[in-house]
Amino acid sequence: MINHILKNYFGLGIFVTIIAAILFPYTATILHPLAILFLFLLMFVTGIRTDWSRLKIILIKKPALILLGNAIIYLIIPAVIYLLAKLLLTTDQYIYGMLFASLAPTAIVAPFFTGLLKGDKELSFGILVSSMIVAPFVIPVILEFLMGSAINIPAIFLFKDMLVIISLPLFLAFFIKKFFSRISKIIYTSAPVLNFIFLSLLVFILFGVSVHKITLGYGDYSELWWILGLFIVQDFGIIFLGRFIHIPFLSNREKTTLIISSSMKNIAIAAGVLLIYDPRAAIAPGIGFIVHAFLFTPWILKKLIK
Repeated sequence: MINHILKNYFGLGIFVTIIAAILFPYTATILHPLAILFLFLLMFVTGIRTDWSRLKIILIKKPALILLGNAIIYLIIPAVIYLLAKLLLTTDQYIYGMLFASLAPTAIVAPFFTGLLKGDKELSFGILVSSMIVAPFVIPVILEFLMGSAINIPAIFLFKDMLVIISLPLFLAFFIKKFFSRISKIIYTSAPVLNFIFLSLLVFILFGVSVHKITLGYGDYSELWWILGLFIVQDFGIIFLGRFIHIPFLSNREKTTLIISSSMKNIAIAAGVLLIYDPRAAIAPGIGFIVHAFLFTPWILKKLIK
């Protein structure tokens, strides 16, 4: 029953967490050093929920669509967001945080929402796993190419940290699933609850630290509204465009899958990494969770996709 509630009201839980962070920013600041741990655990649970045996079959059956999904995630969305951010924002840290969030891989909940909206869960799963695998190699390169001269965060550091918080927990999860099936089953059964707990703690820390920084004068209030607007474009833009764009070789089921899998981004990765190097830049993905609270609400998505 708890798993059912979390799946259907996941977005509401995020919204409550954001309110708690606004009310108790100092508590979030105290928990700040644990942010990477919660992100690691979140990715580990993702790995436990991943059916690795299916991945090879999916990659062979649908390589073109998986490639298209990754192109939307890592090329089309970041290009649009980067151009809009350069046009609307003046603070380099905000632009960097916005670009990093736009480059995030698919969120773990995407296949669930894809199935809920009668899309292809198998294809969504393929996009999810492939986007996470390539993330440590693609994201640092693009960030360095577009923003390297503005923000002093070496690409090699990002690559190292993303291997630690993405690749390492996924490998650990694969190892446990292969050799410790009993432990794996226990974690798998509790995955929705664990996923919600770790993500909520990360959102609480991120948003609370962001609020604390803004109150200390680290932020420009006028730009925060533009960041919020950019996340609305990022999260819902493809959903609205999908109503008008017709691609002959895509079925409605496949189009729904691509829309959901590319719109739902794991911005927790961007937030967790930026909290290490530049908390001011982390304010951007922090604000993104406000929009995520609506995006991750099933009844809202159902109305938008229809």
